[in-house]
Amino acid sequence: MRLGLSVGYSGATIDLPMDMIREADRLGYYAVWTAEAYGSDAVTPLAWIGAQTTQIHLGTAIMQMPARTPAMTAMTAITLDQLSGGRMLLGLGLSGPQVVEGWHGQPYGKPLGKTREYVDIVRTIFAREEPLVHAGAHYQIPYAGDDATGLGKPLKSILHGRADIPIYLAAIGPKNVELAAEIADGWLPIFFAPRFYADTFQAAVDAGLATAGGGKSLATFDIAPSVPVIVNPDVDAARSLVKPFLALYVGGMGARGKNFYYDLVCRYGFQEAADAIQDRYLAGDKTGAAAAVPDALVDEVALCGPKARIAERLGLWENSPVTTLNVTAFDINAVRVMAELVLGVDTAQRVQAPAAAPDTGSNPPATPSKETEVVSSEQAKSQVVFDNMATQIAKNPGMVNSINAVFQFHLTGNPGGDWVVDLKQGTGDVRAGTVDNPDVTITMDDDDFLALASGKLNGMAAFAQGKIKVQGNVMLATKLQSLFGG
Repeated sequence: MRLGLSVGYSGATIDLPMDMIREADRLGYYAVWTAEAYGSDAVTPLAWIGAQTTQIHLGTAIMQMPARTPAMTAMTAITLDQLSGGRMLLGLGLSGPQVVEGWHGQPYGKPLGKTREYVDIVRTIFAREEPLVHAGAHYQIPYAGDDATGLGKPLKSILHGRADIPIYLAAIGPKNVELAAEIADGWLPIFFAPRFYADTFQAAVDAGLATAGGGKSLATFDIAPSVPVIVNPDVDAARSLVKPFLALYVGGMGARGKNFYYDLVCRYGFQEAADAIQDRYLAGDKTGAAAAVPDALVDEVALCGPKARIAERLGLWENSPVTTLNVTAFDINAVRVMAELVLGVDTAQRVQAPAAAPDTGSNPPATPSKETEVVSSEQAKSQVVFDNMATQIAKNPGMVNSINAVFQFHLTGNPGGDWVVDLKQGTGDVRAGTVDNPDVTITMDDDDFLALASGKLNGMAAFAQGKIKVQGNVMLATKLQSLFGG
């Protein structure tokens, strides 16, 4: 079984975990995967990543098919493949009706037929055996509609690409999974539960492989799920990081009656929980939705807890048809632990002598560095950090709308104290004291807080080590870096 690293898509600002990506590259991970929804795209970050890595493959999980013509997708894939020395993995998906029609302004239509034609066109362009001609129910190339000029002509890519750039499809429902097994080189499942593979997916996969013919089998078909991995001695604390993620998809990624993730969880046998999650999420109670996610569901689709527990549960994936396990990591320690458990890598030795990387920084230069904004932990007092937060909010008034939350900080140690950061009211407010019913309460030691603010302490590593305690909406804690100016 190979390892990949899923980094997803960014929020209000581009946020690429280049430390984790470079480490995955050094440790022998097979691929890094980016995503897109209706903000950052999946391809531009891969170009940035490709310039700062040497061997890891570059995958999209996924590029939304309704957002691009098949020809544009093929052009993009060939270009990035050549620039990266043949490392491109083209992951495609349909997204859902809310995004397709609400963001891209395209009809959702009949997804199975569209997907089949789309992949066929992309492969024809990759092969470059003849000028592109396609007459299908969904795509006509050259265009021959009533409003056509009649001047379109069959063309062949100027750029000579690899004919065998791997194509992956994201799929959840049985018919889509069957199609992926038939026409794609790999399948990108989300919330994959290996214990339920036989009952939920196997028939569809087997049918697709059989239809493909030509000896296609599981041996040549890459099943590559994204799996959250949280290494933490406190199993409940680890699960608490996964629950908001599950609640978002099961509760909010789709309308009632048209949510593929809700349907999947129901097929796993968690319909009662899925109903509670969706009801609370659609009512605006995101914290309650996360609380409704059962521990048992988290354990089916994620690896949570101390290293020994993860090693024990890893067998579920290793004994399934999964061929590439794409780690969704919250800190670099998870990247290393999985390399040790799956790849047998001595990460301690590799960390002591890391490979050189281009000096291009960990992210595009979008904001001032922490060094210019925050005083070091040796010199600072907590008040200085909160003063800096107020400065950041004043500089970036959009934070109030983009974060829209009230933070309660409880600092222990010397001098300690309580502070409120209100990003719901007016232009935002930072003050000493407490508040009733904050969206999230963060408790930590003074020294650790100062180290976190100055960039000397990684937030997810601190959480895993028990240095940060979070109550309420855990995902809001990930917004801290923007408050610190990082």
